[in-house]
Amino acid sequence: MTTTQTQPDFLATAGTMLEWHDNLDRNKPGLLELTGVSQHGRATMSGLNDYDYQSLTFLKADEAHNLQQLRTVSKSGIPNEILEHFKHIKCHCTMGLFPEIGRAWLTIDSEIYIWSYNHARDVAFYDGLSHLIVSVGLVKPREGVFVQDVKNLLVLTTPIEVIVLGVTFGESSYHEMQVMNKPIFVIGTDNVSISVIKGTEDGRIFLGGRDGCLYEIFYQAECSWFGKRCKKINLSQGLVSYMVPSFLKVFSEIDPIECIEIDNSRKLLYVLTEKGSIEAWDIGTDYTCARRLGRITQSDITSQAVGLITTVDPSIFKCVKAICPMKSGDSGKLHLVAVTQCGVRLYFSTVSLNVQQPFSAAVCPQTDNAGLNQSGGQLLLSAGVQTSNGLYLLHVRLPPGYTPNATTNKPRQVHAAHYTEGTMLMVTTQQQEQDLLWSVSSAPSVNFSYLVESTALESLDGVVWGLGEVREETKTLLRSPLNSARASRKVALLTNQGTQIIELLKMTDVLLQILLACNGPHHEEVKMFFQSQNQREACVTALLLATSDKYRGGDITLWATQAFMLYGGEPCFQHQRFLNANNRNLANQTLGPNANITAERGRLPMFMSTPMPNPGGASPTSFPASQYNQPISPIGNMQQSQAINNENSAILFSAKHDGLYLYVSRMLRPIWQLHCVNENLCSKFGPNDCESMLMDLVSLRSFLDVHSVHDISSSTRATFDTHLDRSNGFGTLLMNNSHLPISEQRNLTEQAQVEEKRSLSALNLFIKHASEVISLWNILNNHRFQQICQQLTPEQQKMLRCCTFRDLLLTRSEVCAFLIISLINLYLRDKAGVGDVSSQLRDQCPNLYRHEDAVTSKATELLMTAKNCTSPAEKLQKLRTTLHMCMEAAPTLPLHSICQQFISADFFEGVIELTAVCAAKSDPEEVGIHFYNNGEPTDDREGYTCFVTRMNYYKELQIMLDHVYQTSCNNKSVHDQTKSPTQPKAGPGKASGAAKQAIPKIVQQTLRVKDPLIHVTLYDWLLAHEMLSELLDVVEPSLGEFLRRSVSRSQENVVLIDLLWKYYEKNGHHSHAAQILDNLAMTRSENIALEQRIEYLVRAVMCMRNDNVGSSITNGIFLKELEDKLDIARVQKTLLVDMTALASKKVEAAAAAKELNYALYDISQLYQHFAEPFDLWECQLSILNCSHHNDPLLIESVWGNIINSIVDEPGSIQERSNRLFTKIELLVREYGESGACFPFAFLIRELEIKACQLRLPEGIVPEKLVTMNLDVELLLEYYSRMISMNERVWANEGNEWHLIQSAIRVVSLLADNAQDIWYRSKRRIIGKAQDIVAGCLNICYQKPDTNRLQHLLKELQSRLQRLLV
Repeated sequence: MTTTQTQPDFLATAGTMLEWHDNLDRNKPGLLELTGVSQHGRATMSGLNDYDYQSLTFLKADEAHNLQQLRTVSKSGIPNEILEHFKHIKCHCTMGLFPEIGRAWLTIDSEIYIWSYNHARDVAFYDGLSHLIVSVGLVKPREGVFVQDVKNLLVLTTPIEVIVLGVTFGESSYHEMQVMNKPIFVIGTDNVSISVIKGTEDGRIFLGGRDGCLYEIFYQAECSWFGKRCKKINLSQGLVSYMVPSFLKVFSEIDPIECIEIDNSRKLLYVLTEKGSIEAWDIGTDYTCARRLGRITQSDITSQAVGLITTVDPSIFKCVKAICPMKSGDSGKLHLVAVTQCGVRLYFSTVSLNVQQPFSAAVCPQTDNAGLNQSGGQLLLSAGVQTSNGLYLLHVRLPPGYTPNATTNKPRQVHAAHYTEGTMLMVTTQQQEQDLLWSVSSAPSVNFSYLVESTALESLDGVVWGLGEVREETKTLLRSPLNSARASRKVALLTNQGTQIIELLKMTDVLLQILLACNGPHHEEVKMFFQSQNQREACVTALLLATSDKYRGGDITLWATQAFMLYGGEPCFQHQRFLNANNRNLANQTLGPNANITAERGRLPMFMSTPMPNPGGASPTSFPASQYNQPISPIGNMQQSQAINNENSAILFSAKHDGLYLYVSRMLRPIWQLHCVNENLCSKFGPNDCESMLMDLVSLRSFLDVHSVHDISSSTRATFDTHLDRSNGFGTLLMNNSHLPISEQRNLTEQAQVEEKRSLSALNLFIKHASEVISLWNILNNHRFQQICQQLTPEQQKMLRCCTFRDLLLTRSEVCAFLIISLINLYLRDKAGVGDVSSQLRDQCPNLYRHEDAVTSKATELLMTAKNCTSPAEKLQKLRTTLHMCMEAAPTLPLHSICQQFISADFFEGVIELTAVCAAKSDPEEVGIHFYNNGEPTDDREGYTCFVTRMNYYKELQIMLDHVYQTSCNNKSVHDQTKSPTQPKAGPGKASGAAKQAIPKIVQQTLRVKDPLIHVTLYDWLLAHEMLSELLDVVEPSLGEFLRRSVSRSQENVVLIDLLWKYYEKNGHHSHAAQILDNLAMTRSENIALEQRIEYLVRAVMCMRNDNVGSSITNGIFLKELEDKLDIARVQKTLLVDMTALASKKVEAAAAAKELNYALYDISQLYQHFAEPFDLWECQLSILNCSHHNDPLLIESVWGNIINSIVDEPGSIQERSNRLFTKIELLVREYGESGACFPFAFLIRELEIKACQLRLPEGIVPEKLVTMNLDVELLLEYYSRMISMNERVWANEGNEWHLIQSAIRVVSLLADNAQDIWYRSKRRIIGKAQDIVAGCLNICYQKPDTNRLQHLLKELQSRLQRLLV
């Protein structure tokens, strides 16, 4: 536990912990879980429980302290020059807000006045209309349609037309507003009064008509062939509005549109009508994609709400007065909240629900594109991609005042509402000329598994005409949760008296109020704040104040820091944890929905692979519905957690620790998974965002510099512990380790503190590192960022494109290195001095840009000049100078970047020498080489470390070889593409000629280094790239050792074994090569075919017959064994061929063919397991011949089966005859001289019998046998024997004279070729023929009707007699 960790280890530790907290924070219960919809799988209600609403008074220990949730920031009246025009009003006046540009507007008849509500100045007006202004809207224009000066479009409607005006501003942003005199577009209203105008962020304009229809104004830069530049589309009626005149349309009940709200994050639009109906639209990308999702009427809303809440007056659900879209950041599943006149909130979703039990889902009829599912069962949210397909009521929230013990009044006459970040603002009419603002916020109550909200009231100066969120001017583009928690939202309310801006205070403001009221952190209210909140969240809140630039150096910073230290808890083990008595998480408990499930969190010590385990078995990034399946109330949920007494249980870090990690994770969340650059190598992290985040990092780093890890992790909770036992039941501290001795308790506590210090040390180091990385990025942003990236190599550019800021902060330090080098190169290329930028880098990034980097910069400068040298000698001199400079700074210089520079300059020998020097200096005692030479013993940890260090340096050699190889292959690929299609192209694994020239030179230079480990690196690379010939060209003994070790590690690797025998053979070790070849041939493997095994045996025989082997009894025996194996292998090859042919007919044969190909078998196995079971007769004959087996009956049986198998095959008699004698001829050639395996007499008899059976022509057998050049004397002898036997078999086969006819043919052939007979044996052979003729005549004399045969025999007898003369 006390082992020293390196910087990458600390960064990995901090990164793992940060991602844990970030996942936990991202996946905390949302609004869908807090309302109980996710748990119960159906629509829910809330607001009837005493715990549902509370005010900030529960944090007050002193009644004199008044905690505010709302605060009026400023008030401003209507400008006097506008008030003067009220004297001339005739019939109509209305007013509203343009919060997107910080202005209010007022119309008087046909004139409109616009002013800045912050200071009641900069009045602009437009009086170019002759008709009454009915509605007003401000829209952001579409990109590319107007000139850049037109920042907004002012849309005005009169009873007869829609006017679109351009709005411009002065040089300072949103000041000196001017309305263009000439309208851009003028469109007729078709006698439809427009009641509301709303625009999207991408410039689309929507209109709500008094006829209840939704319209869109489509406009474009130029007129098209079939359309105008601007037109009005009726989305509610579609194409009917174009084809049917208005006076012919079907009359229907009219429900005018009163309000339009747009959710830009989801491309959804909501419509509220005068009669309280709500419509949901998917507006898509343009008007052609717009479709209505659903419509729900006021009566449907009321009936469904009454179905959920039956104990209240149904009238409170009537008359919906406002709708507020919920952005995707506010709630992922709930999309819209509607507010009734009595303040009831109705939460809707457009995501379809699977209805499996009778439940009146709030959807419109199917004719209105609703998506209502009528099947029965339980209601479940759709899985997978959530597509909007309707409008569904999921939750009903009653306003304050309906709980049994309510002390507040109920809201009445709500006529406006606004929702932002969990806070709902409702404007009610309490008196005739004065409104009241209600704030209902869930922000102060983040420690509950159900929806708890705090309420606040604010009196207004008059009647509210409009309200909107004030949009603060910000230069940052990325939205950080940390900045959102620090910056309070402001809302502007326009009354008949002017503008009032209200600030919605965050928890940082609440804590600030408490600290100021209590004059420091040592007060009960501060403790109550930490107890009532999740303490991790409370620590984050304290950190926001402690690191704020606004309060730096003042009492607020000091007090917030003291509160963080006092009430941030202490680390402990599981059995020392706090028990929760009221479903509220204390110091050592993480955020969770249920106290007895996930309220208590355990973590493993820092040496474990994960920062903390999940006791419940579920992932920390998910919240199963079962964890939320509880009443929407804390009552009945007060079970105590059971203590874990295992002393090996995980450590529970303190809330201070968790708060710091959560603070950093929220700070970095916008960029954590953000890619550093886009495809064009432009930074995705802009200068303003970068500077803002850098300020936050510097503030936190300063905080940690002042308050060390020891200070944060020290025990400072004495004053807090003594007051933990509160009478109101917030919780009690129970220690369940009383059975342990005091010393052991102390040891466990110290151990937990050590682990927390280690984790905080990792975080501290990470923050310092992150500050330097972001500082570097800021410096790069202040230069020509894209040019800097374009100077990188393609590999580096690819790495940069794939790199996220998470990678940059945790693992990709080399990216920072080559970006710094590229920045320096930018100065060098422009021939500018690098002193200033080098000094700036050293000041802001001392660990990223060290002294060695200065050497690198100088070396880079020399390399840049060397590349521009035209003289090869001068270039080499500068490269050698650079190399010596780097060798002096080795091994602490950035080796990779230097080697990349050398590679780009084709200075390959520099890479080899520099890596060798770095390896030698890092291991001066050559411990790593000794470790390798001793066989890499596992117990030598020091040797292994040095060995790995050296091998890491030599990776640069592999990178260089990869570069050379890939470059040459790419060049070859380009060359191949220019070839004609008929020309052969290089294979994917083949290097081009250039590589074959460059790589051998690198190999020679590498082998000059005496370190065997660099040789191993080289051999590994050559082997990985299949450059086997180049590898075998090496004659170093280290290659043999490398191959031997490689084979011992991978004994089934055929390639390595093949290389080893070739190495032995090439270097004269023929007997070793033969043994390896023998082992290769006998190895059972699917990767070695039988043909290859035979080749191995052939080569082994050749090796053993080499003159250098020498003669010995052992070598002679081994050679004879190899020759025998070779003969048997050839028989096996024959068997494999026949088995493969048989595989198409028998499945077993296919498996047997594979077995024959995977290994070599002895002669008995071949016969018993393959040849005999599958009736492969020829193979059996070959096996018998190879084994010199002398069993006449078995051999004759095999020959008979061969003949029968051929004759039994389908075909005509002629075809079968040809097949038979062709096969016999082949077998005669192979076995004619083999002796026992060629039963000549048996063969003649079997062939004659088959010829008789098939009724073949007379004498065909003798004719075929004679052409096979068999011994004529033996042929006559065997025919003579058969004649003398005079068997009945011929008569049985249907031709009793068949043998006599064949004998006649044998003698005739002899007579015809008598001149070819050797004269010394001529008389003997002719005598044998005469005996055959005599025997045939003797048989014929005994049979009737043999005159013809007798005549032929006598003529043949006479002819033979003449041959003897």
